Amino acid sequence: MIKTNSTSVCESPWIINIELCNACNLDCIFCDHSSLKKQMIIKEMEVQLLLKILSDIKECLTGKLYELGLAGLGEPTLDRYLEKHIEIINSHAYLFERISFNSNLVSLSRKSAELLLNSKINTYTFSINASNRTTYMKMMRRDKFEQVIDNLKLFVSLRKENNNEARIDVQIFESEDNNLKALKNRFNNYEQENINFFTRKVYSKPVIQKSIDLPFDHTTNITDRYPCWDIYTRIYIDVEGNLYPCTIGNDSYRETSNLFLGNIKNESLIDIFNNKENQNARGRAEQGKLPYPECDLCNVWSLTPNNFLWDKDKARWSKKEKQVRAYGLKE
Repeated sequence: MIKTNSTSVCESPWIINIELCNACNLDCIFCDHSSLKKQMIIKEMEVQLLLKILSDIKECLTGKLYELGLAGLGEPTLDRYLEKHIEIINSHAYLFERISFNSNLVSLSRKSAELLLNSKINTYTFSINASNRTTYMKMMRRDKFEQVIDNLKLFVSLRKENNNEARIDVQIFESEDNNLKALKNRFNNYEQENINFFTRKVYSKPVIQKSIDLPFDHTTNITDRYPCWDIYTRIYIDVEGNLYPCTIGNDSYRETSNLFLGNIKNESLIDIFNNKENQNARGRAEQGKLPYPECDLCNVWSLTPNNFLWDKDKARWSKKEKQVRAYGLKE
């Protein structure tokens, strides 16, 4: 849990995602990086900023935070200061139940794999996204499928050599062009190697709305919109220290949007997370309205747990007594 001096109704984040760098090595059709990079300075997070974020977390905590996620708009293996960043995160690992790392595997090397496997990171999500070379090229617009397969095999092999028990999740998108079984067959004894393969829907983003002839389904059949669990439990922090309540804010809109909550250089993390804008957004969500205007195009809410019950008398959503963490992933 996180302490706060505020008398308002406040939430405690469960998951904090940090963008270590905003560079990328792919040109995915489902990602806004291609357009956003024209407006951004491609860079890594400053060491002092990372220390400030972790110091804020330490000062606010009354117990362990559920997760620190090393994920953002960029590809973290391109981080030129990855070794120093990991060193700092290792020294603060006691603050978190789990530390996760998301990568597309394209630029994973033996050196970076060994650095990661000798760290306090205990969960890895590798976004292969496709089960074959043709679909991979269609989605990521780079001919890197065999390379990422080889890099994943290297990582799994090194994990075994290091007697490392970190969790490995490998995702692909729901698509008629994808076959999860075919991908699994590329890895002998994947169950014994403890690799969890799963499929998920593509997040509906601005770039998706502009695309045509997509090789995946990004729609949802859920029409009874319940409050998005992310705005109660998650924070995204970009390389500049800007905070957003969700992945869409960080990956699609950045600081020019309503989803920009503030900058941690100027305020504390917990104060920004529970500022007037985000509290009002939660209030609108509980009334069955859109939390933010940008939420209209988004389907992430339907992939988060429904931790709410509709009160007909009050005409609003209220939190269930017990909340769950599981997200909409499936084998």
